[in-house]
Amino acid sequence: MEDERRNSIRALTRVYYDYQQERMNLDGRLGLKKDGDVKQGAPPRDPSLLVDLYARREEVFGMETTVFKALAKEVHQHPLWNSFLADVKGCGESIAAVIISEFDIEKAGMVSNLCSFAGLAPGKDRRVKGEKCCYNQFLRSKLCGVLGSSFLKSGSPYTEHYYNMKNRLENSDNIVKERIKGGGEKEVAWKDATPKHRHDASIRYMMKMFLRDLYVAWRTIEGLPVREPYSEEYLGKRHGGDGGDGSEVPVLA
Repeated sequence: MEDERRNSIRALTRVYYDYQQERMNLDGRLGLKKDGDVKQGAPPRDPSLLVDLYARREEVFGMETTVFKALAKEVHQHPLWNSFLADVKGCGESIAAVIISEFDIEKAGMVSNLCSFAGLAPGKDRRVKGEKCCYNQFLRSKLCGVLGSSFLKSGSPYTEHYYNMKNRLENSDNIVKERIKGGGEKEVAWKDATPKHRHDASIRYMMKMFLRDLYVAWRTIEGLPVREPYSEEYLGKRHGGDGGDGSEVPVLA
């Protein structure tokens, strides 16, 4: 029954984001804001020629709203929401639904399992052309692209991890491979990497710190054993991972 419920929440979540994306695409074509008002500076359009598009936009927006309500209802009944996620500033019901339905906390014996599955583990964070992706692309896009941005916009306490890492990278001489426009890679010091590269690396680190807390909270709620990160459990270290730039930061196994 639990698998059925989780799979149903996953279906609702995916469909919600499908409708959201279609509505956003239509808004872009029609020059509309989410509330249906015309965007400032949008070029004039003849509504009589776009009747079907406006009707489709209303239909899609209605389904987006309906599915979200069903999704939020399920999320509010989940113990992880009530005991942890509801208090995470910047985390709303839709992202909570992604977390609840995409991760299987019973299979995540260590926090590194969560990081690997979300495409945040070193060596398992890039797609290789011609090979099957080794991580959940949907999950990674929502964690880094949506939740990460929400943390920054809302001033979440997790942003401390972002700004600390960003500052380290801006002053780091450690070498990193950076993709070149048009294909290929080059080696540069982190401080000479593009601002976007440092931003993305800092977002990933912030999300690892979030997953560390999520792992402890969720496993505890479910009455599952909580293991220390590998470096702490086996190596006796509390610090020493490079977090992407070679500097000493809290380690994730």
